[in-house]
Amino acid sequence: MRIPAQASVVNIEQALREAAAAPLDEPFTLPLNLRHLGCGGEASLSQLLVTWAQRRPDAALQTFVHTPEQIEELVRRLPGLTGALCAAAITGDRQTGDVTRDVRSAALKRLTTLMSMKPKSAYRGASAEVVCADHLGRSAPYLLYQPDALRPLLRPRRAFAALASWLLNHTVPPAYQHRIATELDEALGGMMFELFKNTEDHGQYDVAGNILSLSIRAIKTLHHAIEPERLVQIVADYPPLAHYCQSLEAADGAAQTHLFELSVLDSGPGFAVSRTGRRLDDITLDEEEQAVRDCFTTFSAKGGLRFGQGLPHVLRVLRRERGFLRLRTGRLSIHADFSGEHAGEGPAALEVYRPAGGALAPVAGSLLTVLLPLRRGR
Repeated sequence: MRIPAQASVVNIEQALREAAAAPLDEPFTLPLNLRHLGCGGEASLSQLLVTWAQRRPDAALQTFVHTPEQIEELVRRLPGLTGALCAAAITGDRQTGDVTRDVRSAALKRLTTLMSMKPKSAYRGASAEVVCADHLGRSAPYLLYQPDALRPLLRPRRAFAALASWLLNHTVPPAYQHRIATELDEALGGMMFELFKNTEDHGQYDVAGNILSLSIRAIKTLHHAIEPERLVQIVADYPPLAHYCQSLEAADGAAQTHLFELSVLDSGPGFAVSRTGRRLDDITLDEEEQAVRDCFTTFSAKGGLRFGQGLPHVLRVLRRERGFLRLRTGRLSIHADFSGEHAGEGPAALEVYRPAGGALAPVAGSLLTVLLPLRRGR
């Protein structure tokens, strides 16, 4: 199976359905010339790769690399890095054959830099990534964890707010930084903290409490600068995002629409399974949806998954800033579009995307992406 070079949300969903039905020994083909990875596309493709590999102990990744430069470029993007860290075997083009050793070495080298005190040299332009490969013993990047001789400790909530501020300053162009909402770093930091705190308790284990044989956790930021008409074309096949992007206008004096993206990914059992303590197959779709909605309410002691004020706070800020949220977990794709004046508040703003082609395939873990329009000036 393979993903088209145009890696849109709908194409990724189709690939997820194919992956669920494909033989366990069928390799995954990853093109080198991937396009249209904006608005959560890179993180969505990474979730697809984790979902594919987690069900296949001997997962084989087919690429088209044949030079050291192409290998470096492959692992410089989150999907290529994820695939390299998850696959048991990796092949290049017909001439190079098996490139597992070279690709894995390049991936681990970049991962080591991303996990260090100075990760910026491993970033790709203005984008930023924080990645944990728990199954390889690479589970405590410096930006997220306090070094400890016995066991690294997740940094406190206030440190995640500082991390969010740092990521915003790195990702957003200077001309747009003055208009960043004052609460945004606190809201995004709280969201990242609570998501990663829950991955400490749930994201690295299955519902029975067994350690997952493959576990990826990641944070991804991107700055998108796209002409409005082109942006609408790119997301046209995914109605929720298309509706949101149609509402966006370029800032005064700008020819392009500017968006800030933050995606948080893990490969655990997902929101509903972690909250209910039940296998996904034992939960109805209605029960799954309700369990996920419960995660966006104020802290509740019910269930295993606990988010406190993190997700509700993000919804409030997104509503004020007219942002967009997408969550892909289990068998659900849930979104909140705050582009309109009459968008709902809190969990009432969440809508379930039900494609015309039928049910969505289940995914490994959860992917939460937020998009915020950027404005120029003070």
